[in-house]
Amino acid sequence: MVTINSPKSDIFSIDANHEKVAVSIEKSAETIGKIENVEEKNDASLSIFNRCWKWINTYVNKFRGLHEQRPKRLPWREHLWSFIGAFVSIATIAFFHFKLLAQHQQSFLIGSFGASAVIVFGTPHTPPAQPRNLICGHLIGALCGCIARVAIYQYENSIGCAIAVATSIVLMQFTETSHPPGGATALIAVTSERILPWANFQFILMPALSGAFTMLLVALIVNNMAHKRAYPTFWW
Repeated sequence: MVTINSPKSDIFSIDANHEKVAVSIEKSAETIGKIENVEEKNDASLSIFNRCWKWINTYVNKFRGLHEQRPKRLPWREHLWSFIGAFVSIATIAFFHFKLLAQHQQSFLIGSFGASAVIVFGTPHTPPAQPRNLICGHLIGALCGCIARVAIYQYENSIGCAIAVATSIVLMQFTETSHPPGGATALIAVTSERILPWANFQFILMPALSGAFTMLLVALIVNNMAHKRAYPTFWW
């Protein structure tokens, strides 16, 4: 008698008359269940791996850029007007700061105004350069910074700085008044020494709003003197 294993794991015996007699030995339900679980886990692991690999591949490819053409170079006259506008605005703000207010321990000049000058006079047609964004951006940044300074910064410096900047960004996005220097204003407000009245809340009025309005006035005068410039493109 010869015994043959079939693909179905059934055992057949062949007698002397060459007649096949099946001796079926079925696999236990427990064994089959274990095999199916292993197969499902392998499929799930493979699927997760494929998704992770696809995400990583897409993420890395983003570093290659969108291959868009960079903007054309501006004519030299635009550079000249950008210089004049930035020079006059910062000189005006700095004059009030050093000649009138610094001796009284008051401030009119903060670093974020330098960034605002780049936007307002270097790219006057962009949304962040418009009056709504210039004024509200610094207002929101100063407000977030002053509140974070009183509520968080005095207990945890790093978290206070992070909350001030992150909150100002979200509020500017929500109010559609994004002005990148507003984030710098928030950081300056939260880290400044408490030398101003009202726990530094005067920072909101001066220098944040006072300096922003001074820069806006200069931008209205200088930008509109240029032949190919018209400022603002919208007020509100």
